Amino acid sequence: MYAIGAVGVLAAGWSMGQIWTASAFVVFFTSRVARSEIKRRRARRRNDDAAGRATQFILVTAGGWLGAGVFAIAAAFAGEGQEWAFVAPFFVAMGAVNLYVALR
Repeated sequence: MYAIGAVGVLAAGWSMGQIWTASAFVVFFTSRVARSEIKRRRARRRNDDAAGRATQFILVTAGGWLGAGVFAIAAAFAGEGQEWAFVAPFFVAMGAVNLYVALR
């Protein structure tokens, strides 16, 4: 269901000339879907590694912030909205903080 929505957002962004904006949203929310799957696995394993899943959760979070930040920077340079110039540094900073926490 989410994949259909993501394709719809990308198609709408492409047709309206805002592909970087659409890509930023899709990357960010894809990381949220992945985080949800990591947090609440459908099938629990007997030897579940909670610390390993927590690290994976933080890495996926960092990837979502960094990926959205890269696309937000591209959107700002492509002229898809001045607001991207203001939020892109925040996205990248949040991704860097999460990456730092995951690797510590």
